[in-house]
Amino acid sequence: MNEARRLSGKVVVITGGTSNIGKGCATRAAAEGATVVVTGRDPKRGADTEQEIRSTGGNVHYHAMDVMVEADWTRTIDDVLAKHGRIDALVNNAGDCILKPIETLGLDTLWYLLQINLEAAFMGIKHGMPAIARSGGGSIVNISSVAGIKAGANSTGYGTSKAGMTNITKTAALEGAGNKVRVNAVHPGLIWSGHSQVKAFGEEGAKKFRVMIESKTPLHTVGAASDIGGIVAYLVSDQARSVTGTEIVVDGGYAMA
Repeated sequence: MNEARRLSGKVVVITGGTSNIGKGCATRAAAEGATVVVTGRDPKRGADTEQEIRSTGGNVHYHAMDVMVEADWTRTIDDVLAKHGRIDALVNNAGDCILKPIETLGLDTLWYLLQINLEAAFMGIKHGMPAIARSGGGSIVNISSVAGIKAGANSTGYGTSKAGMTNITKTAALEGAGNKVRVNAVHPGLIWSGHSQVKAFGEEGAKKFRVMIESKTPLHTVGAASDIGGIVAYLVSDQARSVTGTEIVVDGGYAMA
């Protein structure tokens, strides 16, 4: 199989596909020949993503969507099927991260994280799995986090929502197997975008934060969105036809340290 075009003919839907990890997944999938549908709530980001990926020859379409609204899920799935005739893969990437200690974590924040990270993935599986099955089978990839498998201070809400994705991934893998729908999870560690870290910590703070993470990581590095894009492209491809119910950790060894 020619890896450079191993996704040719496949239609891949990626939620939160207009920035960071989602955009990295979309860029890689398009480069490998897929027709990519990226979803998000910001039309400006959607248009920019379309322009950027198309400038390199990729086939990409933006679809406005809020993953926390079930009606948006049904509309998106129906629209993609009507336009492209099939869905071969869904990447549940959209999500959010808010870190607070337990004593200051409000129920509103907890439920928001459970909704946008876990409930959204559930709705994606619920509505995406039948569509993929009707297309002859394919792949669902849930973008979780190393926080879902390794406890960390201030990550009660975020970590719990991502840990839930582990169980839903394995359960969906069992339920989807009869229709040749594979379901796997990817657990990224810190994925460096630069902009997000500077926004959170400031220029100097971001540099110190990166050095700290690198010092605690066996490979002494932080990840890039393209690293996750490569793993997702493999899981979507037919090369992974026997891979389901798995958790792939991409963190430089951080979780085992």
